[in-house]
Amino acid sequence: MDKILGIIPARAGSKRIPGKNMRLLNGKPLVAYALEAALNSEKLTSIAVSSDDDSVLNLASQLKDRLYCIRRPQQLSADQSTALEYVQHSLEYLAQHHSLHFDRIVIVQATSPFTSGADIDAVIQCLIQTKADCAVSVRKVPHDLHPLKFKRIENGILVPLIESENGRMASHQLDPVYVRNGAVYAINIELIRKNQLLNDRCAAYEMPEERSLDINTEMDLQFAQFLMQAS
Repeated sequence: MDKILGIIPARAGSKRIPGKNMRLLNGKPLVAYALEAALNSEKLTSIAVSSDDDSVLNLASQLKDRLYCIRRPQQLSADQSTALEYVQHSLEYLAQHHSLHFDRIVIVQATSPFTSGADIDAVIQCLIQTKADCAVSVRKVPHDLHPLKFKRIENGILVPLIESENGRMASHQLDPVYVRNGAVYAINIELIRKNQLLNDRCAAYEMPEERSLDINTEMDLQFAQFLMQAS
């Protein structure tokens, strides 16, 4: 059986939403939704929280035994710190302190509160079935934001950014395009050993629009609150 580590990154620093990971959303800290999703996954064999925030680590420490709290060093918690750095630090910590080694790593972002355990498992299954090096969750780009509709303005005139629409204005006339929604990333350990998280052999799992909200601003947080109260 593959050993699969789920990592929830939740550093303290956030310029756009101070204390974002512990902000209350429908009565619960934002990071709690990622923790619940990871604990509801059937494929994750271990879960780790990587954070420099005492409140996040204290919250996580109250949960189940298969969850490990990893204090992230300050040098890995700055704005310019990379995801690869905290992934490698987590792997090194678990190997050194718990003799744990993994075949695959899954990043579950705390900023995507509508992610479910089933979504996490679907990304993992997508990675396994396609035999890709990595897999990510994606969402379909809305029709009005299709790349063929992107324009520049030259001398007051709209001109195509990429190519002309050539009359293809209706949604059924345009091929669907996708963008990473930032919720879930699954990576084979061999790719991480090459100091990479993503490459061109990346599979995709489409998450529904209603579960693809990525919280980066106060407005995003307010919209998520509205959606939860409306459901």
